Amino acid sequence: MSIFKQYLLMKPSLRMMIEWPILIGVGIVGTISSQSMIPFYPITNIFGIVILSIGFIIHGSSHKIHKRAHEQAEKIEKIVTSGIYSKIRHPGYLGLILIYWGFAVSWGMIWILIPVIIFSTLTCLTAIEEEKFLKKKFGKEYEEYMRRVPWRFIPKVF
Repeated sequence: MSIFKQYLLMKPSLRMMIEWPILIGVGIVGTISSQSMIPFYPITNIFGIVILSIGFIIHGSSHKIHKRAHEQAEKIEKIVTSGIYSKIRHPGYLGLILIYWGFAVSWGMIWILIPVIIFSTLTCLTAIEEEKFLKKKFGKEYEEYMRRVPWRFIPKVF
């Protein structure tokens, strides 16, 4: 398995230990060097806090239903299909993406959008790789779940 795929399928809490310090570091460096700010301050800051809060709520609700969501895909023993998982297949990842974007918009610096775009893209790729693995592991059961719940992140969008 390539290093890239290993990173994508890494235990989420380990990825967090890599990604969050980068986000915070970029934010601190941007603050110290007075980098370009996102326009419409303070409205964008408030909007960012709202997005961040929604992300935490969605992420938390996904973990309330799927207790092993922070495990590597290999350690998942059953497919969770209730609650928010009956509407979208990756609510935990959606929550993370919203947290990334909320963090960036609330901090208000344009430069922080670069790691946010990268980490959001990596999170989407993680969901795709994880689905490939889960199809192999659970076979028709996971394929049926994918038919019942066709949306990865946002119902009727993606």
